[in-house]
Amino acid sequence: MLIATAVALVISNNGMMAQSAPAAAASPTTTASAEPVYAIPNQKIAWKEAYPSGASKPVPKPEWLALVKDDALLQVTPNVLTVDGVIQNADPTGKNTHCNWTWDGCVKPTDIVHCTDKTVWGTSFDDGPYEITRELLAYLKTINVKVTFFVVGKQVITYPEILKEAYDQGHEIGIHTWTHAELTTISNDMIIGELKWTELAIKEVLGVTPRLMRPPRGDIDDRVRYIVNQLGYTPAMWSVDSQDWRITAGGQTEAGLLGNVTQWVNSLPTLTQGGNSLMHDLNKITVGAAIKALPILHPHVKLSPVGVCAGWNNGSYKETAGTTAAPAVSSAVAPAANVAQTTPNSTAAVAPASKKVAQSGAAAFKNPIVYTTVAVALTALVSNIF
Repeated sequence: MLIATAVALVISNNGMMAQSAPAAAASPTTTASAEPVYAIPNQKIAWKEAYPSGASKPVPKPEWLALVKDDALLQVTPNVLTVDGVIQNADPTGKNTHCNWTWDGCVKPTDIVHCTDKTVWGTSFDDGPYEITRELLAYLKTINVKVTFFVVGKQVITYPEILKEAYDQGHEIGIHTWTHAELTTISNDMIIGELKWTELAIKEVLGVTPRLMRPPRGDIDDRVRYIVNQLGYTPAMWSVDSQDWRITAGGQTEAGLLGNVTQWVNSLPTLTQGGNSLMHDLNKITVGAAIKALPILHPHVKLSPVGVCAGWNNGSYKETAGTTAAPAVSSAVAPAANVAQTTPNSTAAVAPASKKVAQSGAAAFKNPIVYTTVAVALTALVSNIF
């Protein structure tokens, strides 16, 4: 019953988002019409900034908008998020013209997908921090492994002390937006707000600015890539997906996940690049599965943060990055059909964690259970069950 309630909440939230999705891309100077509410999050640290509170959208500051130079890619029409979580293609041709990863794994040279060294395995956890993150941190300490945590802004201001623990223990921190929004379905301004508010919160807690960002649901296209690049971030995707969140949401089991990880290990001799896996520190179920899965991988490859996986040398944060900036993206890039890369040597549960669905002649994406607000609604309810 609680699971069904969570799913209903997720669908309800996505319905509101779908109705508010713009029909066309906003200009870089357009702001949201709803009046946002800001507040000091809590007394866990001495916050200098008031942050979007409650259901307030992360409306960007004017100085953040000024960071993104005008470009033809900003005129790409946002996709549409339907009430049941389908990301519908806004291109009337139905083609993946702007290289959306979500639909068919389309990537560009700016995207991190595989590791540069086949003996290295990128290891990351999305959607936290939560209290359960501490259990994962304790386990990682016992095996002397560092990973990347792609954090949600709302969770950062809720659990700043846990974020700092992860950072102080040597783990890499990346951005996973403020509300876990599907970025190709929102306006240019709101993309900027989703990323920069999260960056600001992380900077307040840790004193550093992440260079890595991961789009929720892998929902990135050339418009989003352009904005991401202008703000100084690098998109971090994945080559294999554990589907761990679906153990509680439906469509995966712990045994199935461990079987997939065993398949990843069995495929290692055939790889020419290192694997890069996606997991979540959402709840006791996903963290428990990770603690069982990582020992399957650990003896065979070197588990590492995504920055190390990408070959970066001390490049995880803007303050220490040196000369490892990502190549520029602009509208001069050839159409996706000409330059899009596939994800070779991927194994079981190949990225992205999605299926391409035909709907009214247009490409669309649909997860069995809508993922957008799982980190907020489903996790809270699951914690009550387990």
